[in-house]
Amino acid sequence: MTIEHDDAITLLKSVVRLDANLPARVFHKKFARYFFFDNDICTSEDLISVTKLVIGESLGYDLMASVFASSDFKYLGDLHMNEDWVAKIVSLSAEMNDSGDYGGLIILEQKKQWAIFQKSPVEEGVLGINSNKKPEAINDLIYENFVDCEKFKEWLEERTSHDIELVKSVGRDYLMSIVENYREA
Repeated sequence: MTIEHDDAITLLKSVVRLDANLPARVFHKKFARYFFFDNDICTSEDLISVTKLVIGESLGYDLMASVFASSDFKYLGDLHMNEDWVAKIVSLSAEMNDSGDYGGLIILEQKKQWAIFQKSPVEEGVLGINSNKKPEAINDLIYENFVDCEKFKEWLEERTSHDIELVKSVGRDYLMSIVENYREA
């Protein structure tokens, strides 16, 4: 089942704040968990594969999402869990680029159980997911590709020289805004 274009845009507007970007809240609704990434969701095979795995292990594999361009919120198509996400997302991104759009993607599951937002490929993105299930078996994969608010809080404590460097490079105000806006529900 695919949803009609107008229904997809209505769904997008009900979940995503179309005038926002990180570190501000980009979703109207709160999700149970948030994972942040700084890789390009349009082209990173590792990030795409791990994202699909996190969603599948947390919510199951019988889901479908709508994909949008983050620059103009153009509906690009549907993404099914049984598809090759790497091929599909790279293909949709290539279509965007061919039309002159070099922005990021917004991917929204049709039952609003999860959403991905990345304004542009060079900016941080966020995966919001309504599952408290912590798929322990893939924890290493998760934290090779994502960071959560707990990790940001650790960095802000600046206990190590690595933490100090991260806070300095990312920005204390930015990290504090992320933690404030994305505390887990």
